[in-house]
Amino acid sequence: MNDKSVLRRTLRRTRASLHPAYRDAVAARLPRLARALIGRGKRLGAYVAAGSELDLTPLMNAALWRGARVFVPSIPRRHRRLWFTEVDGRGRWYREPRYHLWEYHGPRSRAESLDVLFVPLVGVDAHGFRLGQGGGFYDSSLHFRRHRRVGRKPLIVGVAFDCQKVDTVPREPWDVRLDALLTESGLLRFR
Repeated sequence: MNDKSVLRRTLRRTRASLHPAYRDAVAARLPRLARALIGRGKRLGAYVAAGSELDLTPLMNAALWRGARVFVPSIPRRHRRLWFTEVDGRGRWYREPRYHLWEYHGPRSRAESLDVLFVPLVGVDAHGFRLGQGGGFYDSSLHFRRHRRVGRKPLIVGVAFDCQKVDTVPREPWDVRLDALLTESGLLRFR
């Protein structure tokens, strides 16, 4: 746990040190870099950036414009398995009281119903293992993927800046591997 804490702290500092104009330019390029994933009829899970996370607002807007359905996480009151709420224009945005994250009030689904899920991360290694914030919400929500070989929905795509790549991420038995990584360098699929 100590190694993870040190690595998280270091990577958060590195990510936060990026110039705001650079961060905005990377966010603006994401729709083009992820074009193949955000088409008409797709059910996309995305996150609302917190702190220095890479902002997905341009990607979500492009996906909606192209006819995709966009869902954002909703933290449950108990347990760690996330709900995903559709951003459909009929609901409303609000601040989740415990973590002060933006959530959307509307129709909810589980991760299994999504085609693509864009997940935030603090660090990622070359094998597709991510270092998250430490709450275990995404690993709990995607636990079913560890045992399913057929119908590997959703496609799990980590979103980060290149500076968040590391040689090795400390792993736990319950960690769920990413299928792909989206950074300013493009979309990288893991084998």
